[in-house]
Amino acid sequence: MDGYLEWPEKDGLPQGMRGYGHYHEEYRKIDGKWLISRLRLDRLKLEVFEGGLPPV
Repeated sequence: MDGYLEWPEKDGLPQGMRGYGHYHEEYRKIDGKWLISRLRLDRLKLEVFEGGLPPV
């Protein structure tokens, strides 16, 4: 996976992050349909932009 999130600049610096990782999925067949029964994301790398992240 490759994720990119960006917010408006703060003090002229870009805010946001870019992350890399893998999804691990398990499926179950229920009533003839394949459905996701479990989903996990393992992040391998997270790059925070110069302006950081906005407050929560």
